[in-house]
Amino acid sequence: MIITILILVVLGLCILAGYYRGVIYSAVSIGLTLLSFFLALLMIPVVASPVRESKRLYGSLLYYFEGYEFVSKTSVELIHDPVSSIDDETLSTIIDNAELPLPLDGAVGKNIRREAYREKGITTLGDYFNQTIVDVVLNILSLLFLFVIIRVLLGFILRMIDYGRHGLPTLKRFDPLFSCGIGFLHGVTMLYIFFLLAPIVLTIVPRLGQMLVEPPLAGFFYRMNPFMWLIPTT
Repeated sequence: MIITILILVVLGLCILAGYYRGVIYSAVSIGLTLLSFFLALLMIPVVASPVRESKRLYGSLLYYFEGYEFVSKTSVELIHDPVSSIDDETLSTIIDNAELPLPLDGAVGKNIRREAYREKGITTLGDYFNQTIVDVVLNILSLLFLFVIIRVLLGFILRMIDYGRHGLPTLKRFDPLFSCGIGFLHGVTMLYIFFLLAPIVLTIVPRLGQMLVEPPLAGFFYRMNPFMWLIPTT
């Protein structure tokens, strides 16, 4: 219930912001949000690579997430099996039993099928689960960190331009209607980005994660999230 209320509050605030700022400002604002997201997506290695190069920090992440446990839900013996020996049917069963959150389930399957970590000397099923989970989580955190920084900077520039010109122009007709609509879309976009945290919460604290995505409205932003499938798997 609380999550649903928070979602409605965010959408309501974005609609009000669109109403007061006008359609031009609102359109530019949502454009900057999308630009910030895709720039952050491209720049993920800037943050993620140094973490991966740190054996202590990256090793701690591999130890903390313990992806082996997801394999053991099917069979403990499978943990040390080479991924090259796992057929598609068996792999599908293992992933289904693991009950991994989106998009980790698809990422694990993708990495195993193409043996994405072969050059790193990673061959076993347990290591593939563990490595993929850590890499996807790290990529999500890097993306969100970069998104916040880029969006704040672009937002500051937009406000400077707006104030410098005594406000961006407004449409004489239908401006409130269009601006509220764009404000709503902006709110939806921001919620999609916020719910990228859901896979991490579901992995670390499954019970809390279920509370986060259980309400129908929250479940929509989690399960129907187009940004979720853009996250790199390695």
